[in-house]
Amino acid sequence: MKRNNYLILTTLYAALGFSAVATALPAEKNQLRIQTSESKRNIDTGFSTLVSWRKGAENLHRVNGLIFIDGLESKNPTSAAGVAQKAANALNADINYDAPMERGAIAEFTKGKPEFTISNKEGFDLAHITTRDYSNQKLQYLIPEQSFSSAAVNLAIDLVYAAEVEFIEGFSAEINKKTAGGFVSVAIDNEPAIEIQTDGKTTEQLEKELAQLIGAKATFSATPLYPNYVENGSRNYKPFDKGEIQLFNLNAKSITINVADSGLGVLTKFSFPDANKPTDVASKAPYIVAALLTLLFGGFWYMWKIKPRKENLQ
Repeated sequence: MKRNNYLILTTLYAALGFSAVATALPAEKNQLRIQTSESKRNIDTGFSTLVSWRKGAENLHRVNGLIFIDGLESKNPTSAAGVAQKAANALNADINYDAPMERGAIAEFTKGKPEFTISNKEGFDLAHITTRDYSNQKLQYLIPEQSFSSAAVNLAIDLVYAAEVEFIEGFSAEINKKTAGGFVSVAIDNEPAIEIQTDGKTTEQLEKELAQLIGAKATFSATPLYPNYVENGSRNYKPFDKGEIQLFNLNAKSITINVADSGLGVLTKFSFPDANKPTDVASKAPYIVAALLTLLFGGFWYMWKIKPRKENLQ
């Protein structure tokens, strides 16, 4: 009888252990590396990284790390490595403050290197990452050791007017939604950059032109890759402007976006795969565990109810 009880308890612990291990996403399974550069703007400008994550089917946690980049006319313009360090530190500080018990993401950097990497922590899934840049820095995005398509990460590029975040209420009669003249370029992997001039064009015209030149890899869409986060009274969070370039299943290891127009900013969006879909053993774990527990409790019932009755009858 003791041996049977031992076997039953062993099965129970194994079932619960399997559930915990199978449903926990390993750390650094979802990653995005961002390579930064110096601002091309004379004035101080903003750069932010909005990251959302979840644990299983729980609600999303959303955190925004906002920094200001010192421009070319400042005493000490922010270096490329300085941008990366400030961005990573700001994001981690907000994660620790806003989600102290559910820190599902982390930003890491190496001092002196112009890049930082955002990763999930064990048991959590990254959902979205959005960068907002108004400094006109050249930014490269990549997923370490994977292509965007193999990591099932889709992305979008949304050009916006810098004046929407830089105007001063009470001093500006209206928001000047115009380009200042310059260029925007997009480079995929080591292919030659696709560059277009911006003077006299709207953001929608620029996005449609870029999407056409990029070709079959890109489409212009009036529907966002995922809804923009909006917050009343905040200039940093803006409603979707009804147009963006979307790249699905991009078979490339990096994409580089270079904006050189003081009238423009750029939102770059990344959508990570839905880990809740039943596509692997981990997502089927609840069903497997349910079957194991059914067998387990059936064993309990037999050992403590049915078997003693049979022995009494004998």
